[in-house]
Amino acid sequence: MKILLVLVILGAVGWHYLKPLPPGKGPEAAKGMRATSAVQSAIEAYRSARGVYPLALDDVTPEFLAGVPHLSNGSVPEYQRLGASYKLTFNYANPFPVHCTISPGTKWECEWF
Repeated sequence: MKILLVLVILGAVGWHYLKPLPPGKGPEAAKGMRATSAVQSAIEAYRSARGVYPLALDDVTPEFLAGVPHLSNGSVPEYQRLGASYKLTFNYANPFPVHCTISPGTKWECEWF
């Protein structure tokens, strides 16, 4: 029982000092959403020009997007075409890992891994 109490106290102290923001909030989330806004625009421009969403992000470069942007953690947004739709995701640390996803006509949905 004492071990459990110590673990709870350590967890509470760690949580207090790490002060994680809710998923999708804070500067790292904002940077990821800004970086992917150009990607979203390029994907929609591709669909307007060709009638379908691209199979991969490479299909929108360089005609609709100069290059796929790198996020502040060095990664690039992940893109997946889903038939007549798509899913765009990025990850960041808050300090815990967070995964954010958006599809056409939706808002960003962010959650801890």
